Amino acid sequence: MKEAAFAFFSLFTLLTAAGVVLSRGVVYSAFNLVLSLFGLAILYLLWGASFISMIQILIYAGAIVVLFVFVVMLLNLEKPQDIAPPWIRGILTGVSVWGLCFILLRVFSRSFGEMPSVEPQKASVRMISQLLFSQYLWPFEILTVFLLALIVGIYMLARPERETPHESP
Repeated sequence: MKEAAFAFFSLFTLLTAAGVVLSRGVVYSAFNLVLSLFGLAILYLLWGASFISMIQILIYAGAIVVLFVFVVMLLNLEKPQDIAPPWIRGILTGVSVWGLCFILLRVFSRSFGEMPSVEPQKASVRMISQLLFSQYLWPFEILTVFLLALIVGIYMLARPERETPHESP
């Protein structure tokens, strides 16, 4: 039963991730991204990582996608124009995907030699929160300042230009 659920949600996650890339509308891509992140959270639950699953839903599916949609709506993007014919884009995409898969396969086959046998540890919420608020406090603080600066910068770039009155000579 668990294997069937894993196979179903793996396929669901892959299909919605493909929908992120293949959707023409930005809002549809964001919706597919939310569904893909929910599918990934369910996969985490099936693996027994309930804390990571909840963080996946709260942080990524909740905050990051809302921020993404906010920025997209703020930028008011127009419909993209096709640069190349669809068959050329298809060939370039296929060659790029096969090349990336080949490179990843080569890297992973060489980097994983003899895998050491490690006993998995059960991470509790208390243990993770103690690490986050002690050892990894500064990286999180720096990340929040960076995200705030990013939001302000996007707003400054996307805000409408004010017309300045021209002085007559």
